[in-house]
Amino acid sequence: MLAFSLFGKAMTKPEKSEKEVFKMYAGPAETKWIFCSKIMIAIIACFIWLSSVGACSQLERLSSQVMANHSQTIEPLLLNSGVVQKKEAEVNVILWFEDGKIPPDVWTNKPTPNWIWNYKVLKTESGKVAVTLAGHCQMNKNEESNLYTWYTIMAQQLSGTGGRIYLDERVPQLIDISAYLSQTSAIPSQWALIGNMLSIAAYQNNLKTSVMAGNDRINIQLLSRGKNTVGQTVLAIPVLLDEF
Repeated sequence: MLAFSLFGKAMTKPEKSEKEVFKMYAGPAETKWIFCSKIMIAIIACFIWLSSVGACSQLERLSSQVMANHSQTIEPLLLNSGVVQKKEAEVNVILWFEDGKIPPDVWTNKPTPNWIWNYKVLKTESGKVAVTLAGHCQMNKNEESNLYTWYTIMAQQLSGTGGRIYLDERVPQLIDISAYLSQTSAIPSQWALIGNMLSIAAYQNNLKTSVMAGNDRINIQLLSRGKNTVGQTVLAIPVLLDEF
């Protein structure tokens, strides 16, 4: 279920290698009419969700936000999206190397000057040895903008080495998911409503990493739960590896 991640709970010793996890995925590019239908699905999902938390009156405003000018794109991270009131977010980054080898320059290419990488060796079910570098910190809006620049460069760098980058960002706030999709021009493709939590999987053209989820290519997983503005939200790129 999308309630935690597309991979299940936190991964310390994955049962399958990353390639095995992704081998089931395949799908075509989105057409314009599919985009519109999926926007409407997201709106309906948000309506159901808002009804469950006592905020039905927001539907008309949310619908207009999602459909209006979706071609205008801003940075897709939370603090710079314009839909988050909090001043800081918790950021987690995982670099995954399937072949067990980390390029030397990756160690010194950090999201922030004081960033600390934690090294871990993981043995997969197939007998392969993968390694990860992971780190986390609190960031403000300016630091988040620098992180997005770093992510863009690192994603391109890792694409030539067989490595993958996973990023998630968390804020202690329930957010307007329809407004986020509209602001960042993210195309929703899958959604799940579980109690007072809404999970959306989407695709955003500017992000450099993606995975296939069934027949849909996605690079954003957004989960938000709570009531009114009190709650929690996590944005994961391209998918969430840790629990929420």
